[in-house]
Amino acid sequence: FNVPDLEAAQAWFDEHDVTFVKRADQGKMKDVIFVKDPDGYWIEVIQADRMAAMGD
Repeated sequence: FNVPDLEAAQAWFDEHDVTFVKRADQGKMKDVIFVKDPDGYWIEVIQADRMAAMGD
């Protein structure tokens, strides 16, 4: 999923007790969040304009 503000999304997930697989500042893939849905499926969350800037 693409979000307009990755930090705001991460804060929202924290406030709503969403299970993180990876936070934006963890690991080599910066600016990507992985969370689990209620069925245990991983959901990738990005801020697309940050990803586009990485290609420059």
